[in-house]
Amino acid sequence: MHPHIAEILEAARLAPSRDNLQPWRFHVDGEVVSFGIDAERDPSPLNAGGRMARIAVGAAIENALLRARRIGATIRFQEPRPGALVTVTFAGSKRVPEMEKGLARRATCRLEYDARAADDETFTALRDATPVLETVRAHWFGRERVRVLAPILEEAVALLYGNAAARAAMFAAMRFDARDREEVAHGLSIGSLELSGSERVTLDEIRRAGETPTAAAIAKIAAHERKLVESASGVCFFSATGDDPTVDVNVGRAFELAWLALTRRGLVAQPISAIAALEAMVALDERGTLSAAEIERARAIIDAHRAAVPSIEKGARVGIALRFGWAEGATAKVGRRRLEESVNDNGSTATAPLSMAPPKPASDPPSKA
Repeated sequence: MHPHIAEILEAARLAPSRDNLQPWRFHVDGEVVSFGIDAERDPSPLNAGGRMARIAVGAAIENALLRARRIGATIRFQEPRPGALVTVTFAGSKRVPEMEKGLARRATCRLEYDARAADDETFTALRDATPVLETVRAHWFGRERVRVLAPILEEAVALLYGNAAARAAMFAAMRFDARDREEVAHGLSIGSLELSGSERVTLDEIRRAGETPTAAAIAKIAAHERKLVESASGVCFFSATGDDPTVDVNVGRAFELAWLALTRRGLVAQPISAIAALEAMVALDERGTLSAAEIERARAIIDAHRAAVPSIEKGARVGIALRFGWAEGATAKVGRRRLEESVNDNGSTATAPLSMAPPKPASDPPSKA
């Protein structure tokens, strides 16, 4: 692999992904890189239709483009190769400066924030950093909208934890096999969840309960989500119009641009994916993950959320969201897979194909008898 391609893909692999599952694959042919999905890494119903995976690939592409510009590579987009979402030629560069600090520092912070209001200058800078990207728009809101959205997101998280298949997927990504604050290569260490002692006990209670967790336990975990949102200085939603796979890629690119802009200004952030996941599960999931009653409940949550964010265009959907604010910083961080685990190149023995297809479920969904 050319050294400058390795530099570019090192930046790409630092991108965020749902539960740090890193569902991307990079096919390298000289200076040509094709970005696609490794569908085996996220077969979760929370990734219905492959939307969350494509958003992650979009974030990886944005990191790659930022790094390519920094090292002076010439960037040329090509017609995507078979199975790829995006194909780009990165022509050689003559310099290799240090990694941009924002790429290295950006990390999920699941702590409570200090609820400080952001000023107008901050919001202006954030909006300027996130221009419209084809059919994808960033919507920035302050404290006034946080208070309205928090109970809606609490209800969304309760619905997801109450569904056996969604709950199992969330637990599958939590690394109960690793040390509390170990920098795991994929998934989420328990320390990175930043839970209190009693919240950890509740989480373990739900996990051990299998298909019969108590409503009180689920309510406690959902209330934790509400508390986190209420502590934020603001939220940013990304609306998207259209069902072409590249729309989700653009959501991921805009999402990463926003997060990097926050990082550069000293703010921390955490993705909020519950609403986007529910929209995808209602519209695209063919596995019957949600019961009829759950679909009705999900639609009510989606409608309430839409009413709370009226700037989202009619006919558009929520791609993903971020809460942001000020905090001391995460006390535990997750790692990343080694680059070679995500690369196919001319000399590679890796066999995972590029794919734009939605992931297949890991197993049949639980019966809802």
